[in-house]
Amino acid sequence: MSLAQPITGTPATIERRGGIARLGRARRDGSLLATILAFAIAAAFALPYLYMLLSSFKTPVDNIALPPKLVFTPTLDNYRAITENDALFRFLRNTIVVAVGSTALAMLFAVPAAYGLVRFRLRWREGIAYLFLVMQLIPAIAVVFPYFDLARRLHLFDTVWVLIVTYTLWNIPWGIWLVRGFIQDVPRELEESSMVDGTSRLGAMLRVTLPLAAPGLTAAAILLFIGAWNEFTLAFFLTTREARTYPTSIGFFLTHSGILWGEMFATALIGTLPVVIFAILVRKTFVSSLSFGAVKG
Repeated sequence: MSLAQPITGTPATIERRGGIARLGRARRDGSLLATILAFAIAAAFALPYLYMLLSSFKTPVDNIALPPKLVFTPTLDNYRAITENDALFRFLRNTIVVAVGSTALAMLFAVPAAYGLVRFRLRWREGIAYLFLVMQLIPAIAVVFPYFDLARRLHLFDTVWVLIVTYTLWNIPWGIWLVRGFIQDVPRELEESSMVDGTSRLGAMLRVTLPLAAPGLTAAAILLFIGAWNEFTLAFFLTTREARTYPTSIGFFLTHSGILWGEMFATALIGTLPVVIFAILVRKTFVSSLSFGAVKG
């Protein structure tokens, strides 16, 4: 007695079943390929960070070994050396103050500006919006010298205030472009219903639009904060000692006798930890904001 099941049905039915089976296999193969590709991309981004992590625990001899050593005796000497440097902690404090202050101010100006571009019938508003985007294509080095001269004349050079003001001005256009897209996804009819009930335009914005666009506003603030935290060029040219930020401290480890690789990697790793921890804490909000407004009913 054969255990094989006979294939029954019309030729069209059999062909349809075969097509469904092939489609299922193709989807599984595509899903597997996409998973492999995602892991490969993640590994490409993670390997430099892993290399930095391992190198921060190496001795000077191990750090210059070729080929690089993957098996070595770890040491904490690099971390001991940088913890004894009070300037690094001052720079870290400056970075926190500048990043938080500039992000808060940039969002304070960007949100109402983006709201006005979306809700009011302004002439050339699309052109103005794209102008804000084009402004982000200007490299920081192209405007650093005007900022330097203004800071010197206003006696703001080498202060955290010059960095807060500069980063705020630099981030406002980018913030307007980001926030504008999220406000556009909030239906105008919800505001109009609120205003029919007696709410003012400002009240409708504060009570209806901004709460609904909160995930997008959070995502925009995260991107501005990371940009301010990592910025190097403006901080390097507009400060000398007192207001230096953490990214500029990398130059301390370029000495006459060579590069202090271990201490440099340890410093860089500590500088990335706050951003990494912050990203982990807000990852759910950030991911949800990426799909905000993607599905409309």
